[in-house]
Amino acid sequence: MRRYVGLGKESSFGQAASITRYVDPVTFSLTPEKEPIILRTVASRSPVRFYSGKIVVTGEVEIPLYPDVIGDFLLMLLGKVSSAQLAQGVFEHTFTPIEKHENPVTYTLEAGMDTVARRVLGVILESMSMELTPGEAPTAACSILGVNETTASLTTPSFPTVPPFPENSAQITLNGAAAELRALSLEINNNPSTDHFTIGSRTLTRHELGDLEITGSMDIRLADRTHLDEFLNDTQGSLEIKFTGATISESYSYQLTITLPKIIYTTWSAEVSGSEAIIQSIEFAAIKPPDQPIITVKLINATSGY
Repeated sequence: MRRYVGLGKESSFGQAASITRYVDPVTFSLTPEKEPIILRTVASRSPVRFYSGKIVVTGEVEIPLYPDVIGDFLLMLLGKVSSAQLAQGVFEHTFTPIEKHENPVTYTLEAGMDTVARRVLGVILESMSMELTPGEAPTAACSILGVNETTASLTTPSFPTVPPFPENSAQITLNGAAAELRALSLEINNNPSTDHFTIGSRTLTRHELGDLEITGSMDIRLADRTHLDEFLNDTQGSLEIKFTGATISESYSYQLTITLPKIIYTTWSAEVSGSEAIIQSIEFAAIKPPDQPIITVKLINATSGY
């Protein structure tokens, strides 16, 4: 039995790339969506001919937060990365979102399904969502969008050996201060078009990204009026999520830091039930500051580049 997902960064849109990294996902699914063109004429009540129509490939891949492979998924999601060497064998990668005039980075994705291998070309991430709950392993749920599926052969995967980031390593900084959260969710959505087809092609000829939406929610014990007043007064804040993993060298550990420099609270609620603790449920949305990206993700690992 061979089940895996492999990734290779494409040098040009939709051109198959060699697989450079593998991941052992929690779950995955790939769905080719075809729209055959059915032709009807006046001579018969029945359809008389069909033509091959449009095709896209969608799917879901849920992965643990592996310190090396998560970088590939962040690049498929945000589209831009800069890398710097911090020390021998230690690198820092900074991921930021592209703008409308820039082209997203595409990947070739291969999936092993026991006796069948599948290859999807021109893959980007429609969205990525993350849920943090005490006592549960954090994962990233990635919605993919690809332009076509072709045949492939099963390979022997080489899975990451560095353990994923654990939930109990997460440090949350909310509005500049350490926060004790009961739960946190975050979703980053590219809203790409799945219908940008041109005459003469069955597949997407490029990816058209829509509005970038970054939203989330958090549960916090009600201790004072701070967050309620921030919601009522439309106060702008910030959010940082930082994971720390295994040691790379004497001075460095694997790290993943997600920074939203400006957020606003969009809803606030708190239920009172018996003598149970009162928990604030807050939904938020990210806003782009004038002088920096709406989101910045920094990843420290032993991978030289993406």
